[in-house]
Amino acid sequence: MRAWCAQSPLPSAAADVAQRAPLRRGVKREAPTHSLDAGPEPADATVVKRERLDAGDDKWHVLCSAQELSCERTLASGQTFSWRRHPRTQHWSGVIGAHVFALRERDASVEFRCLHPSDADSAREELTHYFRLEADAALLYTAWMQTQDAMAQLIQHLPGHRLVRQDPVECLFAFICSSNNNIQRIQQMVDKLRATYGTLLLTVDLDDNDEEEGAGTSASSRAATQETRSYYAFPTAEMLAASCEEATLRALGFGYRAPFITKASRQLVALGGASFLHGIRDWKPSAHDDAAAEQDAYQEQLMVFAGVGRKVADCVALFALERLDAIPVDTHVLQIAQREFDAALAETKSLTPAVYRRVGDHFRARFAPLAGWAHSVLFTGDLAAFQSHLPADMQRQKTTKATAATGKKKKKAATKNSGALKAEANEQLPSDARNGTEENAQVTRAPRAPSRARS
Repeated sequence: MRAWCAQSPLPSAAADVAQRAPLRRGVKREAPTHSLDAGPEPADATVVKRERLDAGDDKWHVLCSAQELSCERTLASGQTFSWRRHPRTQHWSGVIGAHVFALRERDASVEFRCLHPSDADSAREELTHYFRLEADAALLYTAWMQTQDAMAQLIQHLPGHRLVRQDPVECLFAFICSSNNNIQRIQQMVDKLRATYGTLLLTVDLDDNDEEEGAGTSASSRAATQETRSYYAFPTAEMLAASCEEATLRALGFGYRAPFITKASRQLVALGGASFLHGIRDWKPSAHDDAAAEQDAYQEQLMVFAGVGRKVADCVALFALERLDAIPVDTHVLQIAQREFDAALAETKSLTPAVYRRVGDHFRARFAPLAGWAHSVLFTGDLAAFQSHLPADMQRQKTTKATAATGKKKKKAATKNSGALKAEANEQLPSDARNGTEENAQVTRAPRAPSRARS
């Protein structure tokens, strides 16, 4: 097995977290995580039941302390597209497998309800597994912050960010949808896959008004304006392969990703379906495999699928296949590495395989053995939506650095021909989601389907 601790500047603390938080590779989840606002119900759907999103305190159960989990920093950070926050109550809701959950944050704790099935005895275990609550995040953060650098300062202001464990099938198709995309549009596409090809689990009433009938509005008028939300199980690979067609997906707004999804679903079924991905998850390297060989092995297995390059492969590996040293790299992550690790990366114009590995190795050297988790925290801190979570001086510092880097690149680009100028300008565009493969690192480059097996 790979000797993680030998690479880590903080071996004892980080290794202790890894040892205390077993990966539980034997647990197999066939049905993925998904959720809501997915569009019209299929004509043959049967509503299992109607439920209210809000309920009395007796319906809620403590999941963990508020310090251990921040729903916003975890669920809105671009690693999962399965959850939504209700605008009035600020509750989160989504689907894990065939369970529909609601989460709410209190001053001292995070609480949950299992909306479907309401009597699920395994609900707490399911959530604990999904959020990796067996891992002591406080201990992990302490280990990361022992090295005094800018990243340690950022991490301390983003507590509660957890790396989720997703179903491999859903994760694969969600990140195929992520190419040159943003979080909101990826969510919409994943929701359309659920609503069009998945199984309806539950419809929820979103009107959380607890007033008695006759108190200001009539029951009939409330019924006429009642807002509902439907929750669907993500389709299996077999369901997608049997039903999805490129023309239908294009009509639903998937664009050039449509053939990727249809082809990848059929490729996956031909390889054995979800069990093929579980095999990658459960694979253990031999004693003779070094770190680079291990990374190449799982990347090559995933890059056989249409629409999957190194970036998407590493997203699936990190978020669904227990490869916690996987570092998904796009131009956004390249900028983080340039700013915090390696100023020479400023001269990089594209994410070649060598540059891709170089960026990932910086993260692995600083944050092993759970470098992928640290990468996800830093990625979240760099998103515009989370700038308000940082002190004002850190926000100004980040803006100043970004502005200076942009100014230097623009000055250099002014001496180049118009084609190079256009490529340089495109590299300045911010990224707000884990989108695209390294083949799409320069956003104007025509997307291509990396349907290839590398030998």
